[in-house]
Amino acid sequence: MSEKNKLASSLGLFLRRMFDLMVLNVLWLLCCLPVFTFGPASSALSRVMITLVRGGSEAVAKNFFLAFRRDFGRAVVLGLIGLLGLAIAVSDILFALSLSGGMKILFLIVAALVCFLVFSYLAYIFALHAFFENSIAGQIRNALSLAAASPMDTLAIWLCFAVPVAAILLLPRIVLVYIGFLYILFGVSCPAYFAAKHQAKVIARFDGTQPPAQTEEADQ
Repeated sequence: MSEKNKLASSLGLFLRRMFDLMVLNVLWLLCCLPVFTFGPASSALSRVMITLVRGGSEAVAKNFFLAFRRDFGRAVVLGLIGLLGLAIAVSDILFALSLSGGMKILFLIVAALVCFLVFSYLAYIFALHAFFENSIAGQIRNALSLAAASPMDTLAIWLCFAVPVAAILLLPRIVLVYIGFLYILFGVSCPAYFAAKHQAKVIARFDGTQPPAQTEEADQ
């Protein structure tokens, strides 16, 4: 293949992947609107993303909705646990910051521990639910175990999602006005795509096999 053809092929692949990420971002946002569907939407996003990074099916919209319906009730519970954990973590931080002296330091340490548990849970819980059958307690235990056993990959997953949030908090408002549309198109899907590379690696390492690629036939 000539260099020109290789360049055209690479560009075509890049554009297709960007379109996939845009579609998935919009689907995730729409499916999260009722709030209680945060879990199923995040589980579906994780399944499709891990499938993509492993070279699986390209029918992202159809596969997203297939995964969205998979074990819907349990995914709702896992998502609500994650949202409750985030609410508790934010409340702990705000409460700790309202204090002073030694009590402030003590409660900041408590808040940091709560954040560690919540973020560890969120780093793997939806990827595990997307590919493996287990009880809610078993999924939670496995998510925390994976986070503790793979600290560098877990940190990388945190950073994938933390960087866009930090940009919102730190960039001047005028900059956000011009780049805000990027968050609508890629704000969740792009971090999820890079996080999926680490999630897939960690799950494969400790499960002994790669998570199965999602196919339309297998889920029907």
